[in-house]
Parts: sequence; C-alpha cells; structure tokens
Amino acid sequence: MYKKIAVFILLSFIIVSSFSQSALAHTVYPVNPNAQATTKELMNWLAHLPNRSENRILSGAFGGFTNASFSMKEANRIKNATGQLPAIYGCDYSSGWLEKPYISDITETIDYSCNSDLISYWKSGGIPQISLHLANPASSTIGKNASHISNSEYEKILDSSTTEGKRLEAVLSKVADGLDQLKNEGVPVLFRPLHEMNGEWFWWGLTEYNKKDSQRFSLYKQLYQKIYHYMTDTRGLDNLIWVYSPDANRDFKTDFYPGSSYVDIVGLDAYFSDDFTIQGYDELTALNKPFAFTEIGTQKQDGNLDYAVFLNTVKQKYPKTVYFLTWDEVHSPSVNKGGSNFYNDSWTLNKGEVWAGSSLTPIVE
Repeated sequence: MYKKIAVFILLSFIIVSSFSQSALAHTVYPVNPNAQATTKELMNWLAHLPNRSENRILSGAFGGFTNASFSMKEANRIKNATGQLPAIYGCDYSSGWLEKPYISDITETIDYSCNSDLISYWKSGGIPQISLHLANPASSTIGKNASHISNSEYEKILDSSTTEGKRLEAVLSKVADGLDQLKNEGVPVLFRPLHEMNGEWFWWGLTEYNKKDSQRFSLYKQLYQKIYHYMTDTRGLDNLIWVYSPDANRDFKTDFYPGSSYVDIVGLDAYFSDDFTIQGYDELTALNKPFAFTEIGTQKQDGNLDYAVFLNTVKQKYPKTVYFLTWDEVHSPSVNKGGSNFYNDSWTLNKGEVWAGSSLTPIVE
C-alpha cells in the first residue's frame, strides 16, 4: 500500500512539474532578455492572439513620415469611415528615401516629433509602430537617385572608422534618441528597420530585380545585427519589439533573415491584386515567430480593394496573422471598399480593445 502511495505521489509530482514547465515554455518572450515588463507582456500577448476564437487580429494604419506628413489625419479618416480607431498607429522617423536636395548633415533626415502623438496613443489604448526610410550613408545626395550601392560601399557603411560608417552611426544615434523618449514614458514599440530588403528600391536591399546575391544577404544581416546591438546593448532600448518584413512580391524572403535571436515578429509588405496569391506566408511562419501583414495595400490603387474580402481570405489562408497595417491614404480602408466590415469584424481588435483597465485584455486559449 505504501508503495502505491509513493508511486501516486511521484506521478503527481511529475504531472504537476511537467504542466508547470509546459506553461513556462508557452510564454513567448522578446528577443531582448532585458525587455521592460510591459514589453514582455505585450510580446507574449501578441504571440497568443491566434489562439483566440475572436478578437485576434490588431488593426493598424500608417500616420505618415514625421518630417513630411505625419498627423492623426489617417486615424481620424478611418474613425469617420468605420467608427473605429486602429489599434496600431505607425510613424516613420525618416523620409530619407524621398526626393530631397543636397544636405550636409544626414541626421537632418531624422525627425521624431511624432512621439508626443504616439505616447498619447499608447496611453489611450493603442500601440505605436516605428519604421525607417533611412537615407543612404554612402552618399551625400538624399533621394531615390542615391538608393543603390555596391557591396563594397555596403562594407564601408558597416565599418565605424569610415565616413560612411560614421554617417550611419550618427543617424542611428538620433533614431535612438527618439526611441529613448518612448522608453522613458514606458511605451513599447513595434520597431521595423530595414524593411523590404528583398526588393531593389532601398539602398540596404538588392540592386537588381530578384538577383541572388549571397554577399548581399550577409551584408544585410550584419547591418541588421549592428542596429540591434546598438539599440539594445549600447543604448539600452528595452522597449522594442523587433519586426522583420520582406516584400511579398519578390523572392529571397528568408535569405536576409538575421536570425531568431534578432527578430520578434515576421511579416510581409503585401501589395496585391488578388489576396489569395500573396506569396511568403508559409515560408515566414515556418520561422516560428508571430506573423503580421506589416504593410498592405492595392497594386491598382483604384479604390476597389475590398478589405472585407481580404479579411475573409486571412481567415482562410493566413490565420496566424496577429496584425495588419494599411499604408497611406491611397490604400486606406476609408477610401476603398469594405472598411467598416473590416474594422468591425469579430476577429478585429481596434484601439480601446487592447486594454482592459490597466492591463492587456486576457489571453484566451
């Protein structure tokens, strides 16, 4: 009898221990082990959204480039069209890719004055997203005509002792200053640097359409990791959730992937005519990170994109999606079709539905 009791106690201990380890293992942490408590909570919460039966995809919209067009206008247009505000609101600290005249100081392309609006957005129940259309540190000319660089120029940008490397570090320092303001207010940020790297339009990406360039893949990884270590280790920015987002309409979506220790969320920038043909979902979800549509929009730009149809396609084909972010006024649900259905669907979480009092809405398995 005593032997049976001992066995029962041992089995009970093993079951309880296994359950505890399983529960612990189920928690999804940011890649930065020193992340702020709120950032850790948000990361885990985002990762568990696909386990819900409803309220499982965050709506999102881009508010503009800080030094060109950022405002709350897009959020308000969506509110007028749908009755809802997006859960995620995006700002770009740098419009350095856009056409600009010659400037002597590349840091002039960085502007983080959108922070005050983003802080308010967080405190009232939304989540900020920051992207960067960084100017090319290898050139003193800012704009699209300076968007392509050789691999040797890329190497100089990575070298802190060169003029190009010093330009990069000056830009990153100013970006970090902006992110630090958000950190000091306790604001976690979806941070999306170096996006659409598999396209041929940004200096950090490919130089030709779908050109396989193994050296370029390696250089990009080094650049991404350099930015990560600077922001995380040097500047102590423990409020960032790192987002990796290749373009859906180009190959090599994971060839640039900097590694699981550097990425929290993977996503696709997807501009489409047929949402059923978006490429890359299976490839990116195989990386075992939460998945998002980090930019979505229409290729035709004719106002006929039906967002209600798109959401139904997400339910059928891309069900692990945790958020989407629509890009600028041309692609906005407010000027296309199905916006109200899109924002008011039972799967969609909007601003005000992220928080329950002073905490995130409960995780429902």
